[in-house]
Amino acid sequence: MQNIERWMIGGVALLALAACDDTMTGSADTGLSGTQAQFTAMEAPCTSQAARLTGASAASVTVLDQIQTGGGPILTLAAGGSNYTCRLEADGSVTVFSEFAN
Repeated sequence: MQNIERWMIGGVALLALAACDDTMTGSADTGLSGTQAQFTAMEAPCTSQAARLTGASAASVTVLDQIQTGGGPILTLAAGGSNYTCRLEADGSVTVFSEFAN
């Protein structure tokens, strides 16, 4: 009986390792969304909205990161001395909000 238990435990461990490996390799079926084209298209409206929100010049707004999420692409921004998040909405518009509003 001990050999069967060892085989079962080994099989479960291999399955867990295989599942872990699939998520680590960044397979196409990760459930995350955000393409380079979306991030690029978001930059101008996100920068403009962050500048209006903070009173900073659009040229001073910096894109810090591009993040793929399950809810769509997100840009993180620095504007007026604070960090902001810019989210792509379902209708194609963007929304900028303080990183602390999340």
